[in-house]
Amino acid sequence: MGKSLKNRHRTDETVWVALDEIYISESTWSKLLRRDSGQIEAMRDRFERGLDMVRVVLHHRISGGYTIEDGRHRVIAAKLAGAGFIEAVVIG
Repeated sequence: MGKSLKNRHRTDETVWVALDEIYISESTWSKLLRRDSGQIEAMRDRFERGLDMVRVVLHHRISGGYTIEDGRHRVIAAKLAGAGFIEAVVIG
């Protein structure tokens, strides 16, 4: 993790965030699935098997919910796997 990103963390505490509260645009979703489908499918398999994943990094959105700072592929994979929540760090 880059120094500037690490310094923006309020805490290193992990929280569980509902996937339906995480915003990802349709265009980003489509682009990543086209470009990185193999990587996303491998992550989906890990989620479905209940294996540990690196937590994602999120920001609070002014309009509610969260945007993704790091972990777009993991969020898509978790949604495709039918997960309800994902492990995250929320930054300021």
